[in-house]
Amino acid sequence: MVQYYLSPPVDEVHLAQEVAPLVRSFDGAVPGVERLIELTREHGLDVSTMALYEALRTAPANADFLSRIDAEPIVTASGPAGAKILVIPALFYRHYPEVGGDAALSIGIAGACGFAVETIPILSLGTVTENACIIRDHLEREQAERVWLLTASKGAADFRAYLQHHAGAAVIDRIAGWINICGLVEGCDLADFDIATPARRLKFQAICRAFGSRFDLLRELSTTHDYWREPLRLPPHLKVFNLSAIPLPSHIHKSLINRYRAIRDRGPNDGMVACRRTVIDAGLTIPFLGYDHFFRGPHIAPVLYRFFNYLRRQ
Repeated sequence: MVQYYLSPPVDEVHLAQEVAPLVRSFDGAVPGVERLIELTREHGLDVSTMALYEALRTAPANADFLSRIDAEPIVTASGPAGAKILVIPALFYRHYPEVGGDAALSIGIAGACGFAVETIPILSLGTVTENACIIRDHLEREQAERVWLLTASKGAADFRAYLQHHAGAAVIDRIAGWINICGLVEGCDLADFDIATPARRLKFQAICRAFGSRFDLLRELSTTHDYWREPLRLPPHLKVFNLSAIPLPSHIHKSLINRYRAIRDRGPNDGMVACRRTVIDAGLTIPFLGYDHFFRGPHIAPVLYRFFNYLRRQ
């Protein structure tokens, strides 16, 4: 029998009320991955996931930021924004454009809000190392005086690797900030699962060969890779905005059920990565309850209009 969802719908209002004392005990902080794993073991994924969402939503800096976003109009721009957005797309963005990993929705709305937008032509199945080099070459040729980087999923890993390897690049001074959408900022928990056993490694080596990619793609995405063991060091001037999907188990559609289940021991996850890993602590966060890693749904476009109108003034 086909399983369409992991579980029936949940009363999210009641669940938020149930976790409120737990969230208050965080004292305004957002729990890390290990603490969320503990909460999952103690209380289950519904509680730990809602606790993460509520902690992000009510953290003092985020609460003020979210109220500002909510106050923005859903309108197109009356003139140019005076800044350029460079997009680093997701894995498979050329192979499966219908998934949306090319960030076409964000590109269209950013353009409507007055931003010049360009996609950095990374490899659709490139390793983190390969794509970091492409980003370097592209940025060295960039002429815009004020630039924002928008990364989707694995694009965040590629950009983080670029920042680590080329921290002294002059162009970084012109990068105003980083818009991180469901980013694999600390690697990918699903990649850990995919290479955890000899049988799985053989399977995914064959899959990589079939797609004309290298197995290093998965090795570099593992959360244990050296890239993600280094602390994330951001230039002091760089503003960061996280747009993170936070789905309850009942929100997971059949296309992601097996992936979600494979990494559920990592706590709240979006079907690809532990949700907490997609949040860069130095930034402000818009959490999207009920959305998975593919980041699709009716509330995303309105929030993007509000966000890009807010960004015009940053």
